[in-house]
Amino acid sequence: MGTITIEQIDLIMERANVTYSEAKAALEGTNGDVVEALLLLERDQKIKDKSSAHTGSKKGEKITSFIEKLNATSFIMRKRGRTFVDIPLSVAIILAACTFYISIIGLLLSLLFGIKIEFKGENDVAEKINSTIDHINK
Repeated sequence: MGTITIEQIDLIMERANVTYSEAKAALEGTNGDVVEALLLLERDQKIKDKSSAHTGSKKGEKITSFIEKLNATSFIMRKRGRTFVDIPLSVAIILAACTFYISIIGLLLSLLFGIKIEFKGENDVAEKINSTIDHINK
């Protein structure tokens, strides 16, 4: 073969999950033979596991999934059938973080005046929060 093309380098980079320079060096060391270059990288233990390259995207998917669960869970404050607050839990968390002291005072006053706080949603977030609250109330 002898001549090394960009397509060969791209192929090695994709198959072995290596850098451009590693792919080029492997091809140069095998006179442009793609199969031999892959075998060389494997012998030198330079082939990287593709799943480790995607762990960042898996973390992103977990974060996105968690935010979607927060959005699907409602934070509700009510007393005797009258609803005062009904917003997504994600919004409630952001508001509580931005107005921390006001939120604490508001929550204490709501408990003092008998306003019930509920979390509703068709997911495990609402279940976990409600079970924790029930456990604390016992």
